[in-house]
Amino acid sequence: MKKVIFAIAALALVAWGCSSSDDDTPSKPESLLEGTDARPTWQVPNFDDYEQIMTVVVVLEDTLQSYASVADLLCATIEGEVRGVATPQQVGEQWRFVITVASNESGKDISLSYYCDKLHHIFTTYWGKFDANTKPTGEGTFYQPTFVTQE
Repeated sequence: MKKVIFAIAALALVAWGCSSSDDDTPSKPESLLEGTDARPTWQVPNFDDYEQIMTVVVVLEDTLQSYASVADLLCATIEGEVRGVATPQQVGEQWRFVITVASNESGKDISLSYYCDKLHHIFTTYWGKFDANTKPTGEGTFYQPTFVTQE
């Protein structure tokens, strides 16, 4: 009888030791799970309708680089109106977008929306203020915005 109890206890210990928990394995943020968003039909605005433009190279954040593809899109909006649309370019191992954004006045808030075709998901974030004097390239979150927050 002692051998049977010992065997059951040993099996329970082995099973408990081999089980996985949420703490053992890093999980993907929920936003990186496949979604159901259809590819948007964002249209490039007529830049002749605006007084000012700015062109910026936006590098896709590291978290999304492995999900990027040529079917993705980036859209800039001001007050809910599309003010710029770009398709991705792959430079080496890095995906980036050269986006031109239009406005009639400086200081307007810009939001960016990134459509990831592989995930069928649209990510949106506040980007910054419109400024026609913005350098096309640079460092920091303006040039590499965060779409995915680690949960």
